[in-house]
Amino acid sequence: MLVTVIIPTFNRAALVTRAIKSVLIRTGDAALDVLVVDDGSVDETASVVADVMTHHPEVRYLYQENAGVSAARSAGLQHLLPQTSFVTFLDSDDVLSEGRLDADLPCFTSNPALDLTYARMSIVSQIDNETLLPTPDAQVTNVVGIHLSCGIFRRELVERIGLFNPELRQSEDTDYLLRIFESGSKFQQTDTLAFYYVRHHQNMTLDRKEAGRYFARALLLSVMRRRKDPSLVLDKPSFELKQLQEIEAD
Repeated sequence: MLVTVIIPTFNRAALVTRAIKSVLIRTGDAALDVLVVDDGSVDETASVVADVMTHHPEVRYLYQENAGVSAARSAGLQHLLPQTSFVTFLDSDDVLSEGRLDADLPCFTSNPALDLTYARMSIVSQIDNETLLPTPDAQVTNVVGIHLSCGIFRRELVERIGLFNPELRQSEDTDYLLRIFESGSKFQQTDTLAFYYVRHHQNMTLDRKEAGRYFARALLLSVMRRRKDPSLVLDKPSFELKQLQEIEAD
């Protein structure tokens, strides 16, 4: 069972190798394909990823002209390998947690009808770049958040749901998850810690007003879809429909 981890990135040469490293050393027994989608970076992203690829043939690099994170994630879905069975996502400034794939992939073996697993996440203020764990003085908040990286998705599911909404510069992952949970997909919520969401000054979601507008738009689109098609029912894991800034402020 090959798992493709899609890592979209833009001008994060200083961070993307940490994200890739966290996947490579914490994969366990899973067969792995790491696809880095470069959304038009003008820094050293291409060269630092190329350095990793010389030692890790399971890492691939895809460049596109800058078109936004929705287009980058969609490009990743459009370049899955023929043998890919499962898909997950990791942002280039975040860190995969240890044992994440080994913990949740067996759920699909025990339940062949399962479309996805959905795990917890940890919002942290600092990560040790050597241990890839929160530093001793880091602020840590563990939550069941609405975030794409919490899910492992069967390939057939993402092919059925389709691509990301290119009109959403933010909360495109919220929109995608809501489309999944409206579709009648079969999911299993697990206690696994999926990843560390690392706060830093470059986070797109630091602009709370703009993030709030896109988040509200994603929620409105969900309501509009369900009004148009009453057969759509939002059956989701026990996360609250809150953007990350609201969780951090609680």
